Amino acid sequence: MARPVTVTKERILSAALDLVRFGGPSALTARSLCTRLDCGANAIFTSFGSIQGVRDAVREEARKLYRKRVGDGFALNPPFKGFGIAFIWFAMDEPYLFSMIMESRTQPASYKDYIDSHVGFKAECLSAIAGTFGLHGKDAETLYYQLILVAIGLASTCTDGKSPLTIPQASEILGKNVRAFLMVIRAGADEREKYVPRAGIGPGGDVDSYAMMQSLAGQNHLLEQLHAAPRYIQDGEWVELERVLRNSFNLTFESLQSAYPGLTKGDIRTYILSHLQFSVSEQAVLLGISPASVTKARQRLKAKMRT
Repeated sequence: MARPVTVTKERILSAALDLVRFGGPSALTARSLCTRLDCGANAIFTSFGSIQGVRDAVREEARKLYRKRVGDGFALNPPFKGFGIAFIWFAMDEPYLFSMIMESRTQPASYKDYIDSHVGFKAECLSAIAGTFGLHGKDAETLYYQLILVAIGLASTCTDGKSPLTIPQASEILGKNVRAFLMVIRAGADEREKYVPRAGIGPGGDVDSYAMMQSLAGQNHLLEQLHAAPRYIQDGEWVELERVLRNSFNLTFESLQSAYPGLTKGDIRTYILSHLQFSVSEQAVLLGISPASVTKARQRLKAKMRT
């Protein structure tokens, strides 16, 4: 008679990890685990106390795998971008484990607390940022947190299997975001003023607004074209610009007219271009009017939106 195979703690954990890996957390139950191991529940409870104990062990095992895979990204060049790519790649390869790791059991105090506790690697990232970009202190942390938020967003779209995102595409998006944030951090106030007016309509002249629009311009073909080489906007293209405004700022023609009934179609177009960080001279080309007319239109719009 063959000796029965011993159901060790390691075997239980390996089987449980596979169940979650290929079927998600809901696939891990005492029954499914017993079926997979061909054993009774006592063997599982003796080693882990309960099925929740197994789940906790699987979570920790997933974290070990995550730390190894994502940590290897620092070997790429540049290391900080390599980390971001490895982070997204792990989400693509291990969507269920990634979701389990990123799930928050309690409400974090801030997005920074969430990143520190769930993403990790902060010290390694700051060191990589210092080595590659020469940034330290607050500037390094700004770049770190902003890129991690972008990476989390990209990774999350890959976990449900619906995103067609590829690693080369993710790399391109991360690269554009890094360049945008570096431009903001290194640019003086006068340089940022060209893109983000300090006063008037549209977002204020802050770092985040500038960085958002640089990123949006890199991810929307029409915006990228218009920023690179301003030209007259055809009527049909305003639909695309309105879509960008709606998706990025939750603003539409209808919502603006509802909030400010006195706005004309021309007013709203001026608002859109200002909100999308086009300068006065660029707006003149886009609208087919003189810079002086744009300045007057912006002043009229500002007055209407104050009433």
